[in-house]
Amino acid sequence: MALVDPKAGKSSSSTVTAHHLFVVVIDGVETSIHEGNLQASLGGTVTITSAGNLSASGVRSVVVRGGGGGSVSFTLCGDAVADGVDSASFVRCGAARAEGARAVSVTRCRAADLEQAGRVSLERCREARVRGGGALRAARCRRADVESFGEVHLARCKGARVDWCGSVEVEMCRAVDVSRCGAVTGGRCRVVNAVGCGSVEVAHAVVNILEEEQPQATQHPVSPSHSSRSSDSE
Repeated sequence: MALVDPKAGKSSSSTVTAHHLFVVVIDGVETSIHEGNLQASLGGTVTITSAGNLSASGVRSVVVRGGGGGSVSFTLCGDAVADGVDSASFVRCGAARAEGARAVSVTRCRAADLEQAGRVSLERCREARVRGGGALRAARCRRADVESFGEVHLARCKGARVDWCGSVEVEMCRAVDVSRCGAVTGGRCRVVNAVGCGSVEVAHAVVNILEEEQPQATQHPVSPSHSSRSSDSE
């Protein structure tokens, strides 16, 4: 991996502000960058487009951390990870992962694994796992697994599981399993299974209101030796 820094000879300060410093791991090699670009040995580039904004394109494996709350975008990357950035965008990547971002957008990626995000937008993803956040909008995803979001909107998804969320809206989805959520609304879905939700009003859909399974009490059998001793004492 080579570092290309066109501004190295005319930098106004030798001190790099931590606010604009990214830690980047490309194909297992870690380095720091605040300007210029990195050329991956296996193909692809990582570029600082402006202060606090980073773009990665065509990199097989890339992890980006820090940036002082900056913005990161990944395009045509294999395994892309954003950790501790303000916002992250993934387009046509193999696997997209992000944690702690204020806003995350994932488009046409094979897999997405997101945690503790503020606003999340998913479009045409094959498999998405989303945990803990404010608002989620997912469209045309093959499978979405969502937990602990305030607001969830699903449109034209083939399969979805939603658990412990606030309000849930489903539109033109094939099969949706909703459990322990607040209000479930929408319409024109094939099947909606709801367990332990506040209210369910989905028009033009087969809606199944299911009972939440209760844990069975463990029964302790009486010891045969104890029974025989009791009968002998009588």
